[in-house]
Amino acid sequence: MQTGREVDEKIEEFVIKLREKGHRITAQRVAIARLVLENIKTHPSFTDILGRAKATIPGVSASTIYNTLQLLEEMGFVQSFSVKGATVYDSPHPHVNIVCTDTGQVYDLEENSQKLLEEASAKTGKKIRNIVVYALCQQQAN
Repeated sequence: MQTGREVDEKIEEFVIKLREKGHRITAQRVAIARLVLENIKTHPSFTDILGRAKATIPGVSASTIYNTLQLLEEMGFVQSFSVKGATVYDSPHPHVNIVCTDTGQVYDLEENSQKLLEEASAKTGKKIRNIVVYALCQQQAN
């Protein structure tokens, strides 16, 4: 989890970027951004964010949430990828994600991520920022 101070700094940066790009700064946008950034380590899906936002932000619409997520991604505060057909949101720093195909859980592999990204970049000749690895996480009965 990010600390409250880190989230506050990112919210301030988000507000500045909204202003620079001519977007309206609304209480709902700021509250949605805070909710997403506070929970980013859990890799929330759109549905997760929608449920949490509807429970805490009066009158918020799904389109406002979707549009705010799009702005957060365009501005580099989050990145998204698909897990079992659902869009999940993640921190944009370079790292490896492990997706459990049987449970849908997503874990960050921080240790050795940089080394793996560098090796993948060297082998492909491309700048690799993130890798998503699919794994079977629960033991299967024979």
